[in-house]
Amino acid sequence: MQVGRTVLLVLVAVIALFMATNAALWLLVPERAAKVLEMPLLTGAGLSSQMDIGALFLGAATFTVMALITRERPWFIAGAVLILGAAAYRTNAYLFHGAAFLSHMVTVEVVIGAILITASRVLVREAGLNR
Repeated sequence: MQVGRTVLLVLVAVIALFMATNAALWLLVPERAAKVLEMPLLTGAGLSSQMDIGALFLGAATFTVMALITRERPWFIAGAVLILGAAAYRTNAYLFHGAAFLSHMVTVEVVIGAILITASRVLVREAGLNR
């Protein structure tokens, strides 16, 4: 069982690194960040709003790092809500607004959310906290 917890810890750390990298890309190289997410880079006011995606990733990365440090359940859940929310909005865009369905991205978001929710139960217990 300890091996499973260690693997889960590593997965959560990799997720935090992945999200922090996306946040940094939006801040430093927005052209690359947009390409990674399969979207055109907007200009003017559109670019300003598009940069909010970096804030989403920064928030999710911060919550996930806080979860790793404190092992408190709300931090895991906060990160999961942001990522699962992205999957829900992406799916909504497909179902109701004619967007292409990017199943590979939705799948990654759902898997990351599931890992964070699982970690919120398993890793918190490991630390002896019952929140």
